Amino acid sequence: MFDDLSKLWAIPHFRKLLLARFISNYGNGLAPIALAFGVLDLKGSTPADLSIVMASQMFPLVVFMLFGGVIADRYPRALIVGVSDIVLSAFVVYNGISFLDGRVSILSLSVVAFVGGTLAALWWPAFAGLVPEVVPEKLLQSANSTLGMGSNMSNIAGTVTGGILVANLGAGWGLIADGITFLIAGILVFQLRGLGTTRVQDEHSPSVLEDLRDGWREFTSRSWLVAVVAGYSVVAMLMESTFAVVGPVHAKEVLGGPKPWSWIIGSLSAGMLCGVGLTLRVRPKRPLAVGLLAQVAFGTWLLVMSFSHGVSVICLSAFCAGLAMEFFFVLWQTAMQKNIPAESLSRVSSYDAFGSLVFAPLGLIFAGPLAARLGSAHTLLLFSVIFFMSLTAMLSVPGVWRLKATPVESVNTP
Repeated sequence: MFDDLSKLWAIPHFRKLLLARFISNYGNGLAPIALAFGVLDLKGSTPADLSIVMASQMFPLVVFMLFGGVIADRYPRALIVGVSDIVLSAFVVYNGISFLDGRVSILSLSVVAFVGGTLAALWWPAFAGLVPEVVPEKLLQSANSTLGMGSNMSNIAGTVTGGILVANLGAGWGLIADGITFLIAGILVFQLRGLGTTRVQDEHSPSVLEDLRDGWREFTSRSWLVAVVAGYSVVAMLMESTFAVVGPVHAKEVLGGPKPWSWIIGSLSAGMLCGVGLTLRVRPKRPLAVGLLAQVAFGTWLLVMSFSHGVSVICLSAFCAGLAMEFFFVLWQTAMQKNIPAESLSRVSSYDAFGSLVFAPLGLIFAGPLAARLGSAHTLLLFSVIFFMSLTAMLSVPGVWRLKATPVESVNTP
């Protein structure tokens, strides 16, 4: 483990990428709390208004994700990641200033969220293919683990800071701080733009539709990939709805507001930090099966929140959920990077993200009204039942159990 870390630290480009993720994830810890409670504290706002704002960001993320994958396989990925972060920073700062000067509205927040989702659709596929350009294949799992560890450490700090900042100074300052972190991170990654290559385009080059078809063939040829993405189309919908809407509503109505929610999300992030730390030491022979089995902890967290008002108990279950989530995420990212050709990785990653998030906008739209009608506790209970059904379906697919942690050179078939 320590040998891998020392080798990674000796790579200057990796150090810069790690620093960028550390800084931007501090802002990512601030932003959800600032935005959620900023919307809920607006005069006359309802949980449905929060659903509208959050869905406005998720909708373009899903719609444009596949085209983002094509772009990321054609142009330098660091360039796309850096520019996306820099442009997004301006819009996030604008949101923060709007809260401070009283010009904020659900419409303006939704418009900025739409722009942010569009930029994120470019960012995600590009970043998924960037790590293998920075580190050698044998260090991929350690690199993913280290990036996850740094990201979660800063996310914890941002989450805890966010609860205090929003409760005492308001949502505006939290969003401004988030925008500044995006700017700094974008500048850092932009400096790595020379790593990637621009694919030569001529009359014989494949069109966008041909690139999409090729990516689709790569995606559908692997049963384990299709099964997990199909399952996560439901799981991600539940996660996004909980993090963005139902959780904050539950915290405001039942637990006491932004501070308790920040501690809960901070505990989740602390668990995620331990989860990536675990992947530095644990290399399961059947990574997807083990990682999915660990996801039982997330469903348990939903159950605990639905039945308990004790913040300490919820924080403990959130810690376990975060550990399981990030443990699986690192194993999943590494499995894709090892088993999918590098020239197709961003496109396949975009199909992964598109499929996983395809129902998330609908979930966000209906989460607020559902919580208002059923109550946040009953909504969380319903989420937990659906989650366990989806997890069971993924684990029932033989390809998920058959996939082994073998080097990319030895894996040529699904």
